[in-house]
Amino acid sequence: MTTLTAQRDRPITTVHTAFRTLEGDGFEVRRAIPAKAYEAIGPFIFLDHFGPIEFLPGEAKGASAHPHAGIETLTLLLEGRSIHKDSLGNMSVMQPGEVQWMRAGRGIIHDEGPDAEIQRTGGRNHGIQLWLNMPKGKKHDEPAYRHFTASEIPVIQGDKASARIVAGQVNGVTGPLESFGAPVVIHASLKAGSTLTLDTNARELALYTMTGAAVVAGQTVSPGELVRFGDGDAVTLTTDQDSEILLVGGDPLDAPIVRHGPFVMNTIDELERAVRDYYAGRMGKIS
Repeated sequence: MTTLTAQRDRPITTVHTAFRTLEGDGFEVRRAIPAKAYEAIGPFIFLDHFGPIEFLPGEAKGASAHPHAGIETLTLLLEGRSIHKDSLGNMSVMQPGEVQWMRAGRGIIHDEGPDAEIQRTGGRNHGIQLWLNMPKGKKHDEPAYRHFTASEIPVIQGDKASARIVAGQVNGVTGPLESFGAPVVIHASLKAGSTLTLDTNARELALYTMTGAAVVAGQTVSPGELVRFGDGDAVTLTTDQDSEILLVGGDPLDAPIVRHGPFVMNTIDELERAVRDYYAGRMGKIS
């Protein structure tokens, strides 16, 4: 005899508003992770939301060459064009709908910013940058980089709604990014009047509204707000306006976080080593 288990919608446990700060060469972001109430959501220790913003000619800004160590970065672009360069010799142009992943590991230097046309003529820019923590014993792994095109990211289609599965398994669909901490990354796009149910049993899960508004578990989540969920295996989204929504989660962290700017380690000694490596030139340079 087969026993059917009823699907359980995840309840909202807490609601938080991202704070505004300047990043890179001076562009404004909304930072939803970390916050005073939490340091991480699963393996994610950083969520910056940039834009949507319309740059005038000559005003577009990015993040000039800077280092990272002990983490992975994940950038999702919704609007605009961004150029990535790094000390491994990679160079790529990211278009809307594409994703860039970089494992900093023992240390890497990269440069990310709008392309020459947007710098010259202006244009819109909108996206998300996430940092994933690397587990204890892996923070000095060799750095690596990968660019995911839109065609590599599977899409779940609903009624006037869709969800791109960047990482994790959702509704039986598996995203292309595999990393530590069983990460889940879902970018949902909903039209007014749509409903979309996403099945995920991520141990920790949060939803962030980029634009529009998401109604989930009976509560409206406005732009710049992040909600954390309790136990369950599904999230149902509805909206009365066009909306862009991000869900992230995964397994909790395995060790303490010690941060200093772009470096994230488990101990002060490791952090000091990363700083020394950077100033000694051991993270390479962008040619």
